Amino acid sequence: MSKTKPPTYGALPWRIGKKGALEVLLIHRPVHGDWSIPKGKADPGETGPECAEREVLEETGLQCRLGAELPTIRYEDSKRRIKSIRYWAAAAGPGRFTPNEEVDAVRWLSLPAALRTVTEPRDRPAIIALGTLLQLELGVRPAPKREKMLLLVRGAEMTKRDEWDPAAGSRPLARIGEQAARSLASLGAVFDIERIVSAPSTRCLETVAELARRESLAVERSEHLTAGSLAATLDLVAKARGTGTVLCTHEDVMADVLAHLIHHDRTVLTKRFRVRKGSAWVVTGDRTRYHSAYYLPLSPADLSTALDLSPAADLRAAV
Repeated sequence: MSKTKPPTYGALPWRIGKKGALEVLLIHRPVHGDWSIPKGKADPGETGPECAEREVLEETGLQCRLGAELPTIRYEDSKRRIKSIRYWAAAAGPGRFTPNEEVDAVRWLSLPAALRTVTEPRDRPAIIALGTLLQLELGVRPAPKREKMLLLVRGAEMTKRDEWDPAAGSRPLARIGEQAARSLASLGAVFDIERIVSAPSTRCLETVAELARRESLAVERSEHLTAGSLAATLDLVAKARGTGTVLCTHEDVMADVLAHLIHHDRTVLTKRFRVRKGSAWVVTGDRTRYHSAYYLPLSPADLSTALDLSPAADLRAAV
């Protein structure tokens, strides 16, 4: 049986960089060997926001002002314990970082760079949520320049058959599937998306529909993204090199594509994670090959352990 642990509290410091785009601060923890968002456990009698402010000060030396709360992260660890992390946006204030045993380095990064750098995939939704909030509330550019990537997306969760009335029409996405589709749609603020191709299933088409609407793109349907001809699927993937392309497909197809990229392009996967419903792999590269890929949870249910695929308050008040 899973055991729920006391929550962890943290905050993501942000500032406006020289180019007028958003920058966020990540910390490096030598004991864990990771890049992460400042966070920790509350002291007795301490509220969540108080804990988050203290942790940021202790770990970065910055006196930050908390703004809006970001989506809570819940996940099951390797010991089957249910853990949660509450994050807040934190406008960077005065202060100076001093290396210590707990944190030996900090780094200000653009949103795309932060997404690539942060070690745990479960922290990436908080980074994206911060960019979306600041863009909507303050008109801040989430990225200095939108980068072209290949986004491999698995169709999101659909409404269960026993909860769906066929008379109402085709079976729609479930609530968490809709959340995943909205999260995917927000990626257009970070990535330069030129083309969206989907398997013809309702699940996949609905997953990319909001993204297509926001980017004013038509969704191309392709049978090559259904199980069947892997060679045709890989041809689509190869032709997408160096472009901003979204391919929405199914679990087995995604797994086969990733396995091919690992062995053919020598693509380095930053983590060994499942190809969960509503998840994405962001694949970076150029016209010749795909160099690396990182896992991006889009659904709140997509925060779990691994499948080994590799060889190796108002935001205005915070301004």
